[in-house]
Amino acid sequence: MSLYDKKAEAVVTHRNNLAASIKRRMEVARANNDTRLLEMLHKEQNQLGLG
Repeated sequence: MSLYDKKAEAVVTHRNNLAASIKRRMEVARANNDTRLLEMLHKEQNQLGLG
């Protein structure tokens, strides 16, 4: 595997981890009826291009 492939794989893994983290945080915000946090997480998700 080339260095380029390793970097590309790391980028994909990082994005997947970010998406999973935001998803978990959104689930907790929903469970706590925290609409303000949920709105902020939606914005973060969109800014990162994960939405």
